[in-house]
Amino acid sequence: MPDSDVIIIGAGVAGLTCGCLLARKGLNVAIFEKNPKVGGCCSSFEKEGFSFDLSVQSLGECQEGGRIWDLLKGLNLLERIRFIPLEPAREYHFPDQKIVQSSRIETHIETLSRLFPGERKGIEQVYYVLRKIFDEFSRIPPSFNWFDPSSFSSQYPFLSRYRDKTFQGLLDEYLFSPFLKMILSVRSSYALLPPEEISVAGMAGIEISYFNHGVSCVQGRVEELPIKLGEAFEKMKGKIFLQREVEKILMDNKKAIGIRLNGGQEFTGEVIVSNIDARKTFTGLLGEDEIPSGFRSKLKGMRPSLSYFILYLGVDMTLEELPVSNNEVFTDYAFSEEYQALYENRIPGQAPFYLIAPSRVNPSHAPEGKGTLCLSMKAPYHFSKAWDQEVIDRLSQDLIGRASTLIPDLKKRILVKAETTPKTIEKWTGNCWGAAYGWAQVPEQSGVHRPQRTTPVPNLFLTGHWTSPGGGIAAVVASGELTAEAIWSKFEGGGF
Repeated sequence: MPDSDVIIIGAGVAGLTCGCLLARKGLNVAIFEKNPKVGGCCSSFEKEGFSFDLSVQSLGECQEGGRIWDLLKGLNLLERIRFIPLEPAREYHFPDQKIVQSSRIETHIETLSRLFPGERKGIEQVYYVLRKIFDEFSRIPPSFNWFDPSSFSSQYPFLSRYRDKTFQGLLDEYLFSPFLKMILSVRSSYALLPPEEISVAGMAGIEISYFNHGVSCVQGRVEELPIKLGEAFEKMKGKIFLQREVEKILMDNKKAIGIRLNGGQEFTGEVIVSNIDARKTFTGLLGEDEIPSGFRSKLKGMRPSLSYFILYLGVDMTLEELPVSNNEVFTDYAFSEEYQALYENRIPGQAPFYLIAPSRVNPSHAPEGKGTLCLSMKAPYHFSKAWDQEVIDRLSQDLIGRASTLIPDLKKRILVKAETTPKTIEKWTGNCWGAAYGWAQVPEQSGVHRPQRTTPVPNLFLTGHWTSPGGGIAAVVASGELTAEAIWSKFEGGGF
């Protein structure tokens, strides 16, 4: 008899979601996590009385009817996690103007239509297409046959039409103003891609998951979400093993049958689920000889997303001068030049950056009369070989200097400072090159082209942002749900 029905590698949000749903069905599920706590990127830390969320600052689909809200309701957790709606969601600072973005799609469309009255129909059509693609992708069953083109195009016409298209292509189809196109494509940066590279499917996931059910912050620390999921999982007799890194997926007769931990301890399971870096799963934990050559070649050709440099500040001010907690600052109107530099492993001197003031929403993040800031910018892993303190200090001073245009005297008011680099993210998550969102959401790696949750290795499944639908908390919750559904249907059918 195996030790567990299901073994999950990695206690990120997708792994916890998948584990909770399978444990609720009565399966014996064990989760193994290499870090001392659950959550992955959805984690928090403290420094000298200030609290910081590692990388997740806001979430979509947390209000009534959203995917995260529905998950928490099903697990009886709605009373144990509180969400703070963000309205407006964010403010964009351009060289000569500011634009406030609502978290409500109708308000957002109306705002843009007032700014560009001749483009109303085009704006509405762009969001209509994004909504249709999001809706179609949300209802694809785990068992769908991707290799039947006629069935796919008839059931999912928008996904079929735009499956190989970029978001820039969609904008060019319906809009004329270059500045309007730029405004609509600003949030492609949340996938760390320019509009001419991100897929329409990838952009649909980013935009509609926010607009469908609002933008929220977790009251308190963001890690409350994975912590409460973990508690619910253990209440359903699931087991979480912390500080247990998996070094090998065990195979027998070409099937995955268990895991071996660093130190040699082995556990067996009917099903193995990987919620970690897909490349590490197949070429590290398995070994290349265990997977078909075609799949191996595809994997080698896939491209991880870019990463971030993040600076966390505890400051001696309440930051009341910031009307909105989430801000993105642009020094010019050219996206393409920034990405050209990033692909050459450079960070341009005047790159756009994010300025977030979490304590404006969550006062508990800072002592009374003080505040927290999170400044970040896109960063290629190979910008620096060692990411030593000299590099970190130089980037930190650059961000502080530029943020001072919005927050005068910032440099003098800093009490606490901490940083996260792509190398830090790689160490904490295990993601190749510190990839923030798994595979880059380019057309050939998005939607139906993303690696599926069922793999060429029998009894081995994927979940998380390395499979579909992609990056972001709402998306990895969806991934956890879909992987759980695929596994449960196979258990019900006697497939194991």
